[in-house]
Order: sequence, then structure tokens, then C-alpha cells
Amino acid sequence: MLRTQPAAGIGSTLAFVTERLVAPVEGMHRVIAGRWFGSLEPVAAPVRKVHDAVASAVYGSVRLGAGVVGAGIDEHISVESGTADSIQAFTNGLWGDDLGRHSDRLEITMAIRDSVGDPVTIGPDLATAFPSATDRMVVLVHGLVETERCWHGTENEPGMAQVLENHTGLTPVSIRYNSGRRVSDNGALLASLLEEVRAEWPVPVQSIALVGNSMGGLVVRSACEAASAAGHRWIDDVDTVVTVGSPHQGSPLEKLANMTAFGLAIAPETRPLAGFVNRRSVGIKDLRFGAILEDDWTGTDPDALLRNTVGDHSLPSGISHHFVAGVVTSDPENPIGAIVGDLVVRPGSGIGRHLEPKSTTVIGGRSHADLLNDPSLIAGVMGRVVPPEEPRGR
Repeated sequence: MLRTQPAAGIGSTLAFVTERLVAPVEGMHRVIAGRWFGSLEPVAAPVRKVHDAVASAVYGSVRLGAGVVGAGIDEHISVESGTADSIQAFTNGLWGDDLGRHSDRLEITMAIRDSVGDPVTIGPDLATAFPSATDRMVVLVHGLVETERCWHGTENEPGMAQVLENHTGLTPVSIRYNSGRRVSDNGALLASLLEEVRAEWPVPVQSIALVGNSMGGLVVRSACEAASAAGHRWIDDVDTVVTVGSPHQGSPLEKLANMTAFGLAIAPETRPLAGFVNRRSVGIKDLRFGAILEDDWTGTDPDALLRNTVGDHSLPSGISHHFVAGVVTSDPENPIGAIVGDLVVRPGSGIGRHLEPKSTTVIGGRSHADLLNDPSLIAGVMGRVVPPEEPRGR
């Protein structure tokens, strides 16, 4: 169901993004101009004062204009809610660890979302949001710059969420979160949220399955670690974890971004661009090596980064883990597919080659963006999350 809402936050997002884009342009302009003026000092000093004043006025006007236009958008324009949510999710994914300093309205708070994208309050509202709640929860966790709508499929093909809803024994629970935060922070938040959900669920919970897409798979693994450490009860109900296109051993794109920033920082003229690239969110940076715990970055093993073993934490016992990866080549065994993967994650990383999950699957002919809509993927996930016939002993 589509609905419209005031574009609250979109205008603020416009102003925020404008500042992010203007800063490196202004920085490069000033460095290049400063080099020329410096070579002509002191003759060029008067001209330099005028230039600097004009430049400050121009860049300041751009920022001010974005703020004014943004305020007008927030006040007077309504948009389809999915569009507004997508813009917010995209901004959170890129710079989500820095949004709180600019506007609380920009940052996504982790919460369950109902079928139209509204947050569900833990408590009596759970029964209203899930009137047909079953004792088998299937928790869906989206990836970077996404919302829970990634599980909704297309007009022509039903997505994972619809297929799960049509199963009488399953209840899908969709999570939305700020994907720009640390994976470990989101994991801790998800662990606490699920503990509250379990306590307030309309019927007694018998079992839980966790399904994570891309970054969501790392968040799911992090949540399991956090729940075990905190002694949460919900982790004892988890019998199945499925990850789809998750960079368990890291993503080559984030490694490329890190190398690009390093190269741009060498020359003064391109250093502002390096600053722009380096201001990407810590959530994105966690994808470099598949970090799921804070200790992956603050621990006492500096060689872990060089060994590319940051994310190699043993999978929790008593849970069946199933990792799915994709490759763009129609033949999953094609050597080119092994190199490029789904254009974001290589298959070796997606199937967690060092983690020894219970099963691994590589699907051919799919990119990272459309892997979730693959019918064989949905059928495979359903085969994993349907409740077992016999009660599980732990």
C-alpha cells in the first residue's frame, strides 16, 4: 500500500548532502588558488583578498540556498513514503555515524517496521501490528543504504516478505536501522530489541530464524555474539541463520575506497577529495574486512587486518548457518564469477569460506542488487526457515 507524507527530513537531508559535496570542491578550489597566489606574493595580495571574499560568499550562498530550499521542501511538499524512506536510508548508509550532530530527524532509529513502513512500538502495539502472530519468528535485516522494502519484491514477483507472510506457520519481522553505524553497534541494538520483542510477543515464542541481506548478515552475526555475551533469552530460541550476499571476509569495493582515499591524500590539490572519501560512514568501513565486533578494530591484534581475518569469529554452536552468495556469470563455477562475484561481494567472502557454515550456495546470473529477487533464493531460504518437525533440544 502506497501512502504520502510530508517530506520532513528530505529538505534537511538536501542541506546536509550539499554541505558534504561543497566542502571538497571548496577545499580544492582554495588549495589550487592558494598555490598560484603564493607564487605571486606580495603583488597578488590585494587580488587574493578579493578572491577569498568572493569565494566565501559563493560557497556560503550555496549552503544557505540549500538550507532555505530544504526548509521549503520540509514545509510544503509531500512525497510517497517509500521515496522519503529510501532517501533517508541512503543518507544514513553513507554518513549515518555523523547525522546526529546535524539533525535528529535525519537518523534512523532501529525498530520493527510494519507493512507500510511505520515503526512498531514494543508492547501492546505488537499484537496490533501482528494480528496473526505465530510462535515462529523470521527476522529480516536489510543491508547498506536499504530499508525493509528490499524484501518486498517487485510488481511481477513476490518478495521474501510476501512469501513468508503467506506461510501459516511463520511470522516475518522486518527491521529498519541506520546502516551507517558500526556493525557492532547495530548488532548490540538488534540484540536488545529482540530481547524486548520476545518478552512482548503476542504468543509464546518457540523458535526464531534470522535472515540478513548483505551488511544485514554481519549485523545478524554481531547480534548473536552480543546476545550470548549479555545472556539474552532470545538467542536460545534461534535455530537458523541465513545470510544473503554478506561480505563475511570483506568487500573489495570498500578496500578500493580505502586505497583511493590513500592515493588522493598524497597531493595537496586532491587532499580535500581524500577527506570526502574518508568521511564515509564507519558502517561502510566495517565492510572492508567484515568486522562484526568492536574488538575487530580496537583489539590487541594489529596483524588481523593484514591477515584479513577480522571477521573470522567462530559461528555460535547449536544454530544452523546457511550462507548464500551470487555471481554475475550464469555459471557459478566460472572463474570470472569468482573474481567479480556479484559486483559487490566475491563468492568466497559471501559463503564465509573460513567459517564452515552448515551449507553454502552460490547463485549464478545475479548481481548484488537483484539477488534477493531470485526465485531459487527465496525457495532455498524458505526451505531453511520453515520450522523443523521435531522440537530442537539445546
